[in-house]
Amino acid sequence: MANPSANPHHRLTRRSWFLWGVTFTVVLALTISVPMLYVPLVQLAGREGPSPVIENAYLALVGLGGLILVFCLYTVLKQVEINRMREALLKEEIEKHDIRTRLSELSALFQVSTTLNLQLRLDVILEIIVRRVVSTLKAQQASIMLYNPADGMLETRASYGLESEFARNAKKKLGEGIAGWVAERQEAVLLSKDGGGGPEGLHLHYKANRNITSALSLPLRVGDRCVGVLNVNRINHPEPFLDHHREVLQLFAEHSGAVIERAETLDRLNARARELEEANLRLSELNQMKDVFLSTASHELKTPLSSVIAYAELLEENDETLDRNQRGEFLHRLRGEAGRLLQLIEDILDLSRIESGKLTLRRRPIATHEIARAAIETASGLARKHEVTIEEKLDDSLPALVLDEVKMRQVVVNLLTNAIKFSPSGSVVRISTRREGTDALIEVSDRGPGIQPDESTHIFELFGQGVRGGPQETSGLGIGLHLVKRLSELHGGHVGVNSGLESGSIFWVRLPLTLATAGSETSEDTRAAA
Repeated sequence: MANPSANPHHRLTRRSWFLWGVTFTVVLALTISVPMLYVPLVQLAGREGPSPVIENAYLALVGLGGLILVFCLYTVLKQVEINRMREALLKEEIEKHDIRTRLSELSALFQVSTTLNLQLRLDVILEIIVRRVVSTLKAQQASIMLYNPADGMLETRASYGLESEFARNAKKKLGEGIAGWVAERQEAVLLSKDGGGGPEGLHLHYKANRNITSALSLPLRVGDRCVGVLNVNRINHPEPFLDHHREVLQLFAEHSGAVIERAETLDRLNARARELEEANLRLSELNQMKDVFLSTASHELKTPLSSVIAYAELLEENDETLDRNQRGEFLHRLRGEAGRLLQLIEDILDLSRIESGKLTLRRRPIATHEIARAAIETASGLARKHEVTIEEKLDDSLPALVLDEVKMRQVVVNLLTNAIKFSPSGSVVRISTRREGTDALIEVSDRGPGIQPDESTHIFELFGQGVRGGPQETSGLGIGLHLVKRLSELHGGHVGVNSGLESGSIFWVRLPLTLATAGSETSEDTRAAA
């Protein structure tokens, strides 16, 4: 943007040269006219004879003319120098005016955004500042370091321009380096490559290998508190920064400090608001899961309790009329329902112990095929009830692993129970154990409705009973597969499922064979991590 004062400057320059031109013309005319006047005198003297007075006068006039010419030349040189100085001052004034204008526009932009409550993100504001400062000051690189009160460090949050990679991810303590010195003392620093400017000793931190011609570092303040440092560099530039650059930029930096702090506060508030929203969403989901769990748990617990009460009443009311076989059948069913109820309660207690980190694993060496056979025996009653056949293919050659027998049997029982519940009547559930690489693999397959691919990752989540298809009465509490996952992970293993719609599912547990040699390294009682 052109300065209006440029036109008077040009008029003054033209007027000065015009006056000098008139002066030179007059002097030149006198210099020429004097010798011309001398010619008639010489002719006159020739008639009358030579005159020493005329000769001396001639020499004096010639010498005076020479001095006048030398003086004119010297004056012209000085006028040229004055014009150069005037042009340099004018250029500096125009540059200063341009800088003020550009930075005023940016300040006005921030003021407007504040007035209109435009919530610009902190990273956007910092990027705007470094880009505009580079453009306005004709610099090659600029960066902003913000002060983190938590660890007392200055961290680079924005960098733009040539060799900006040197500034990215940079950190400085208060008092360390140029930026640390500026932040600690809250004073602007102007440094140049030749060692000029800046406090004594601060040039030790000047990075000459980066060809920085001139560097400006200014504190970004809010009142008496420094929130960061603005660094601006000219790299391989013929002109260094001057004092007026520092003065103008310092005014801008003081205003920018308030803008940056406001944006930083808004970012923190927005982040906190997002965290609260996420926490609220999680609480809402947990509340919904709690409602589902309580509803399902009341149904699951009510059913066996009703059966227990009903069979107990039958035994009490018909004690004399029931024969031995009928009484035995009722007691068998009573024990089965009581066992089912006990298992539900145990699952809930185990889940509570795992979540609180109070579950204790009692490990001892045991073969996986022994655990599988014990689980088959436990689930056989349910299989007969659902008219499902359990087929086994167990590898007796697998080494004994250091496991909690009760908890691992609970894992396999839950997998078998899940497979039996979702298998159609008359189908087969298969369980197998084998070595696969460095793991012992336990697989349970069924011919149930299968699981959607995108839902298979949620099947092991808490209360994930709604993922798999099937009638409501087979859904259970939704903690069985979650317990399978958590108990397996506590043993150092992991679980998964391979399934396709209408093609059944294969649930598997992998246990590392290193557990076979961990007997001397693993304590008998291991407490689960929370």
